[in-house]
Amino acid sequence: MPKRLKAYQEFVEDLEKRLQESGEVSQEELSKMIDTTQEYLQAASDLSKDEWQLIANYVRRDLSDWRNDYKRAYEESPSKMALKESIWYWLAKLSDQSQLEWHELLGDLQHQGVYHSGELLGLGTLECAECGRKTALWHPTIIEPCEDCKSKRFYRHPISDSFE
Repeated sequence: MPKRLKAYQEFVEDLEKRLQESGEVSQEELSKMIDTTQEYLQAASDLSKDEWQLIANYVRRDLSDWRNDYKRAYEESPSKMALKESIWYWLAKLSDQSQLEWHELLGDLQHQGVYHSGELLGLGTLECAECGRKTALWHPTIIEPCEDCKSKRFYRHPISDSFE
């Protein structure tokens, strides 16, 4: 195994041990731990200071990539989406339904009752013109083709139908 790869693995193992001992740490504390790990391993190794600095930079980069991937995965997670939809549902339920319907009715008149994928639609129940699949919308949404039949034509029903 190449010397630098072995040193990287040793670095990560030592840093992991320090993190487990410390518990939850801030970004600043993590950076200090990386520096401390670098100094500790550098003192007991035949690698140069520059090589250890490079390894520390690799660890920082990998941790940053992991954090970004984790945040992205959370943003797209089903639990986050469910939470967002629940909040929109309760906001819609607490709103003045008649005012919301009047606003949506204007859109219905402009569209002559038919909406197409790619258009923006507010609250209500969206029904596929082909297969009849219904989807409740609790916030302004760009209409996507039907998940069942891929149709691009839809009808909107009043928001009161969505609460039943």
